[in-house]
Amino acid sequence: MHDETKLIKKLIHVGRTASTGDLDEADGLVLWCRQYNKEAKSHGPYLCLGRLGYNTHCPGSRPLKFVWTLLDFDLLTKHKAFREMVTANQNKEARERVTSPLSH
Repeated sequence: MHDETKLIKKLIHVGRTASTGDLDEADGLVLWCRQYNKEAKSHGPYLCLGRLGYNTHCPGSRPLKFVWTLLDFDLLTKHKAFREMVTANQNKEARERVTSPLSH
């Protein structure tokens, strides 16, 4: 998809409206994710990361790259599952930085 399609325009519009707080709580974009466990070769349960607000996107990128704001971030940080997911990802990124070969 490219950034001139009806769907992408609608995503941007809804995301911008959510960012300004002008959207009903029942409307908008909600992000769900789950982590992949390499050792178990399986996915964990879905975790709701809450409502999204539009930040920016990269026109012309394939696939189209978006940057969203987690509007419910303050609430998410109170939940153990979210904190564990963030910590696991930070630890993974740190391990990858240490084990990645340097590019010259």
